[in-house]
Amino acid sequence: LTPMDELLKYYTEYGQEHVFQFLPQLTEGEKSFLAQDLKGIDLKRLQQTYKTVAETKITSKPILEPFPNICKVFGTEDDRDHWNDVGLHNIAEGKLAILLLAGGQGTRLGTVYPKGMYDVGLPSAKSLFQLQAERLIKVQQIAAEISGKKDVAIPWYIMTSESTKETTRDFFSKHGYFNIDPKNIYFFEQGMLPCITPGGKIIMETPFRVAKAPNGNGNMYQALHVSGALADMKKRGVEMVYQYSVDNILVKMADPVFAGFCFENKADCAAKVVPKSHPEESVGVVCMVDGKPGVIEYSEIDKETATSVDEYGSLRFNAGHVCMNMYSVEFLERILSQLDLLPYHVAKKKIPAVDSDGKTKTPSENNGWKLEQFIFDVFGMANNMKVDTSNLNST
Repeated sequence: LTPMDELLKYYTEYGQEHVFQFLPQLTEGEKSFLAQDLKGIDLKRLQQTYKTVAETKITSKPILEPFPNICKVFGTEDDRDHWNDVGLHNIAEGKLAILLLAGGQGTRLGTVYPKGMYDVGLPSAKSLFQLQAERLIKVQQIAAEISGKKDVAIPWYIMTSESTKETTRDFFSKHGYFNIDPKNIYFFEQGMLPCITPGGKIIMETPFRVAKAPNGNGNMYQALHVSGALADMKKRGVEMVYQYSVDNILVKMADPVFAGFCFENKADCAAKVVPKSHPEESVGVVCMVDGKPGVIEYSEIDKETATSVDEYGSLRFNAGHVCMNMYSVEFLERILSQLDLLPYHVAKKKIPAVDSDGKTKTPSENNGWKLEQFIFDVFGMANNMKVDTSNLNST
C-alpha cells in the first residue's frame, strides 16, 4: 500500500473517508498537503472526545458556594507591602516566569493580525506587546534595585497558535524584542483540533485542507510539556508562573504582590478576580463547584444564584475570572498525568467548509463544533488554591 492508501484505510476505519472525496482532482502538491494535514490527527482520540461530549448530559445542577475566606488574599497595607518585597526578591532570584496567551487573531478588533500587535490608540501608538514588554522591563529594574542584583531577568513564555506563530515571531524580531534579551523569550504553540459536524464528521475547509481551530486555552498545560517550555522553566530554576491574556491592557506584569503572597503561602494554583459590573454580567465566576475550586460560566448560572446576596447585601458570586492565574511549576508537572480528565467544551460555530463542487463557503447558520478545553478546569486539582480578591475590597 502507498502512504496515501494507508491513510485512506485508517480514515475509513473511523468513518472519515469523506476527507478523500476530491482526491482524484488534486494536484500532486495538494495531495502532499492533504496527506501531511491528515497524518497529524489522532482519530481514536477525536472519536473518544466526540463520543464523550455528545453523550454528556447534565443530570443535576452543580452545588455552588463562594470561596471560603481562608482561601482569599486579604491583608493589611503592611501585609501587601511585605508580599510586594517577597515577590520582588523572588523575581530577583529568577524564581518567577510570565506566561502570555497570545494565540488569538484580532478579528473582533477589526484586524487580521495577532491581537498583541494591535495599536490601542495611545498617543505613543504602542502595541499591546510593546506595552507589556516595557512593564516587564520596569519590574526587572525595580527587583534589581531592591535586591542589589544585576541582570535580573523574568523569562517570558508566549503561547501562540498556528495562525499567529510566524507573524508574532516576526513582529518581535522586527522590533528588536522590545529590548528584552531573546534568550529570555520562549515561543511555543498551542494545539489544534479538527472542526467537526454535530454528527462527528471532520469538516474540510478546502478539498485538501482540514478545518481546524485552536483547542482552547486549557490546552496550555499540555502545550507547555510538549513544547519543552516546562522543562525550560525547571532548567532555569523557575518555581512560580504568572499567566495572563494578551488583550489585557491593564495587566500588572509579574504582579509582585500577588506573586509574593503565592510564594509565601506555597500556593500551587491561584486566580486574580474582579467584581462583576452587575449581577448577570457575562463573565465566569470563581467559586466552589461541588466542593472543589472552579469557575462556573455565566451561561450556567441561573438568575436566582447570580443575584443572591450575603448578610451584608453583597453579591455572593461576584468574583469574575479574567484569566489571570498563578501556578507553581510543581503543580504544572503534577497535573500532566491528569490532563486526560479535563473535559472538552463545544463551541457551535459557522465554519467555512467545502461544498460538493469543491468550493469553500461560509454558512449562514452554525454548521459545526469547535472542541475546546478551558484553562480553569484544572483548579479542582489544586491542593492549595488561592484567590486574590483585593479588587473586591472596595465593592
